[in-house]
Amino acid sequence: IGTNMSYFWPAAAIQTVAGFFFGGWGAIAATLFPSLSNALTDGTPSHIIGLIPANFVQSFLPLMFGNIIGRTSASLSLRNVFMFIIGCAILPHILGAFLGCGTLLWLGDISNVAEFWKTFRVWTVGNIPCSIFFGVLLIKTVWPVLFDCDLIYRNYFR
Repeated sequence: IGTNMSYFWPAAAIQTVAGFFFGGWGAIAATLFPSLSNALTDGTPSHIIGLIPANFVQSFLPLMFGNIIGRTSASLSLRNVFMFIIGCAILPHILGAFLGCGTLLWLGDISNVAEFWKTFRVWTVGNIPCSIFFGVLLIKTVWPVLFDCDLIYRNYFR
């Protein structure tokens, strides 16, 4: 976060597909794992606890959006892939960045509005392209296998 934030964050794709593939359990795991990662890398309490709402938005919205577009076949149509990009890779990460940066501003880790927008830009530039590229790759390659093995969720929790 801040000066330590990456412009390339492939783990964002895991948040994107976890809720989409595995429902509520995937969204919970994708919400808590970044906090564990921040704790193991000596993150501040605001990074460990304060970013949980942003991580939740980034993993739970794809779950909700997956319910809207449906998961009824092993192959997703081009329309559904496009909807996945908008509803699972772009919107959740914009909302998550806004929420996360707002939390950091509120807690004092970001000192002013200019730094808020800089951090917001880095967050979205780091998350969205990775979520699109790796997320689409995962739904085109892993989704059919999970579907055929009946490992996807049908509701919020299996």
